[in-house]
Amino acid sequence: MAKKEKNLESIEKGSNDQAPLTTLKKEAAELTKQNQSAETTLARKPQDPKLRSAEEGVEPFDHRAAKFILEPQPQPQDTHHEVPAYEYLGDFPSSYGTRKLYLTARDPHTLYAYWDLNHDQIVEGERSSHDGKVFLELYRKGGTRLQQVQLSPWSKEWYLNINEANSAFYAEIGYYRHDGSFEVMSRSGEALTPRDNLSPNTKVQFVTIPFEFTFAQLLDLIRGYLLQGEELATALARLQSNDFEFPFHVGQRKALPLTAQDELRDYMGGDIIRRVQAGSGEIVEILRKSWQNAQSSGQWVSSISSPFGSSFGQQKARDFFMHVNAELIIYGGTAPDAKLRINGSDIQLQPDGTFHYHFNFSDGKFHIPVEATSADGEEMRAALISFMRLSAYSNGVDKTSQPERTDPIGAV
Repeated sequence: MAKKEKNLESIEKGSNDQAPLTTLKKEAAELTKQNQSAETTLARKPQDPKLRSAEEGVEPFDHRAAKFILEPQPQPQDTHHEVPAYEYLGDFPSSYGTRKLYLTARDPHTLYAYWDLNHDQIVEGERSSHDGKVFLELYRKGGTRLQQVQLSPWSKEWYLNINEANSAFYAEIGYYRHDGSFEVMSRSGEALTPRDNLSPNTKVQFVTIPFEFTFAQLLDLIRGYLLQGEELATALARLQSNDFEFPFHVGQRKALPLTAQDELRDYMGGDIIRRVQAGSGEIVEILRKSWQNAQSSGQWVSSISSPFGSSFGQQKARDFFMHVNAELIIYGGTAPDAKLRINGSDIQLQPDGTFHYHFNFSDGKFHIPVEATSADGEEMRAALISFMRLSAYSNGVDKTSQPERTDPIGAV
């Protein structure tokens, strides 16, 4: 028993080659504490390297007192280079003041005018005029004036509604002098509106233009075969029809059989072929009615590839219908001997000085000037009336027919 107690005492006190047990316990506890502190610090350290602890260096880490601040970012080196004076062209001006007026056709019934007159030039014209106004005037080839629009110094463009397809027009910007003459500030070239009916030219040309060849390469290829004034596509079509050998595949043109031509004509509306002079609006109406009739009767052209086929079956015809349209009436009164103009056109006054003017009101936005001038020309009254129509027709709703009248005036 004495020997066992002596051994235990020796372990507790330690020896030269073995640390006392209590010392080992303290060292182990201290290492555990340091490891836990390190793990906690790593777990709470922000992932973003841009952030750092304001309390850095304080142990242990106290998350309740910790504050994070954004470190200043390194600024990139200044790569800005001053533009040499000879390369700075300045800001683009709103107008170059060339006084040029351009007129072009947007479609068979609409002309588009735009001009390069600056604010000062328009104001100069207003000051030189007898009534302080500058006008854009539209003329038919030959000199007949059709429309007149008052311009503001900030106006740059205007749409002009007309009802004359395949016709030539020109426009002028100017003002009326005190002697009544029109001083022209700018005049456009002639603009030709396209046709609004079927072309009498029924000749069809097909041409193969390969994507892998540029136009310059094609031109070099057939340069020696070009006729005087002949365009590239026309020359290619002529040579391909004459079996000229090209270094690319030329598509074969096959005529549509007569039976297929008849079916296609009936499908699209046979009346179009017989009414060559029909306008584009009439053609659309013919196709729409033909389509509705085919749909209501269930007669579909099955011999032509169609996504509909005959699976729709017969549909019962109904008599229910709806049609709607609109007209615009401008009316008022002035002195019986005054001169009245609406959108630049003279309007006949009634004996009591009242007047009215109406036209077919189509979709769009309109600015219509109304002006009254006293008989002696000393006084004038003016008004600008604006309108806008937006229509939406559901399937089966038609436009009510209207008598032929002047196209909407003052359209924007």
